Amino acid sequence: MNYFLENMLPEERELLPYLPTTAEYLQFITARYGEKTALSDPDRAVDYTALGEQTAAKRALLNELRIPRGVCVGLMGKNSLDAAEWFLAISSYGCTAVMMPPSLQAEALPGILAHFEIKLLITDVEAPLAAGQIGGVPVLSVTTAGSGSFPCAALTGRDRAAVFFTGGTTGKPKGVILSHGALMRGTLNGTYRKGTVFGQTFVAALPFTHVFGMIFSLLSGLYTGSHVAVCGEMRNLFREMQRVGPTTMIAVPGMAELMLMMAKSRGTGILGGRLKLIICGAAPVPERLRTGFRPLGVEVLAGYGLTETANLVSGNLDMDAHPVSVGKQYPEQECRMVDGELQLKGDMLFDGYWKDETATRAAFTEDGWFRTGDLATMDEEGFLTIVGRIKNLIILDNGENVSPEEVEAFYYGCGMVRDCLISETVINGKAAILLEVQPQPGVEDAALLAELRRLTEKLPSPMRPARIDIRHEDFAKSPSMKIIRKGAR
Repeated sequence: MNYFLENMLPEERELLPYLPTTAEYLQFITARYGEKTALSDPDRAVDYTALGEQTAAKRALLNELRIPRGVCVGLMGKNSLDAAEWFLAISSYGCTAVMMPPSLQAEALPGILAHFEIKLLITDVEAPLAAGQIGGVPVLSVTTAGSGSFPCAALTGRDRAAVFFTGGTTGKPKGVILSHGALMRGTLNGTYRKGTVFGQTFVAALPFTHVFGMIFSLLSGLYTGSHVAVCGEMRNLFREMQRVGPTTMIAVPGMAELMLMMAKSRGTGILGGRLKLIICGAAPVPERLRTGFRPLGVEVLAGYGLTETANLVSGNLDMDAHPVSVGKQYPEQECRMVDGELQLKGDMLFDGYWKDETATRAAFTEDGWFRTGDLATMDEEGFLTIVGRIKNLIILDNGENVSPEEVEAFYYGCGMVRDCLISETVINGKAAILLEVQPQPGVEDAALLAELRRLTEKLPSPMRPARIDIRHEDFAKSPSMKIIRKGAR
């Protein structure tokens, strides 16, 4: 039996079937959970029955607007109850939801709408709403409710459900096509963990326009009849946590760091007083998060995934025994290592990059395995450890290859370090390693520099930074809060 299924409560394992489309998923959660609270914000709450009715009304509106099934509909804006309902309505109607971050520049919108062949844009962003249409594409407010009811489409797992932009830290983002089957495999995988998974409370603060936020924060929570409190802006995170008292949080490390700092300075009441579990991903999880939260009665678990894998590849349910591992694979996947690269097969895989056949071909081997681009190792128990990204390798003049992520993980073990970045520089005409460090609040530069130099002596000589820079401004980060690497190969 798979690692995750073994660790679930047996009586709960059988209550979560794999449903290959959002249409079947909607029917399942509305019938099973009925009057339980599904979604809320400070102004209103929606139970599961109402969620089904409101998505049906939004499908009716799509039908009234004569939006053909099979076309793309853009969904752009911050997290909201309406945005959650629209995603389910669009995909269950039989259209493809193109998830567009609200940070997109207005001048880029006409090109994006044309490139993705979007026939309707649904948004809460003021500029496109004021325009009414962009390049002939009508713009609809996300708060438009619709009336009446329209049924879900007859869908299969192979039908296209959504397009998410890659959350990469280098290069131009690509549109990742996820089928219903892949999306729902990721959604089911997100429900697997120890203890009771049903009836939890979440605060969904990660953007729904990012695959991690949509699948793990929203869809997996609803699969288990849980209450998902929707947080539209990160500045409201602690207000929402105090309002609903989450039991489980899905977070990126930067968000978890902030939660830990606030809990230490103001007490666990700032987190709502009920938090027991943080599932962390999208970037390496420093061990200090696990050890820092433990005295507060909060367990931190790490996972790993990509946009191309419907978010989830592996998860670690035993961080004490395997503190640097991203865990074991979720069900229905195969993996192999080729020249250190992790390669995958399974029904969670994407269908390709939108209108980019060259990139799609390059992403797969000739025998059909997805090339993650991640360097990884696996121990004898099947626990994966991600070492770094192939494209980020620094090749020194002596021929040594250095993974910046591996060196960064070492320095993140220092309690004085808030964020750090390893990159390539040139010193005396030769390639060398640069370490940039942002200190924790209250840490003096001189003390930090002395500690970093002491730690550096413990590294193998090829991995040692030739220069260390202390910085006090935040690193530029992607929507998933990963530090953006400039100049990576």
